[in-house]
Amino acid sequence: MTRAELDVLQSRDLPGEVRLFCQAVCDPDVKVRPLVTVTSTGLDGPGKKPGPNITPEPEWVERPKG
Repeated sequence: MTRAELDVLQSRDLPGEVRLFCQAVCDPDVKVRPLVTVTSTGLDGPGKKPGPNITPEPEWVERPKG
């Protein structure tokens, strides 16, 4: 897990409960269930397509146990 993801999850008291899509690498056969969708937030769209690499350079930390 990256420090950036952990910081966001800690700010919402969610470490060990969920992961952020933008930070999780998924293979084609992985199933995910989004908790927040564009429709549920009222946003205009999902945002830009993620790049092939994590930016800025990630600082890796131990993932909390759930």
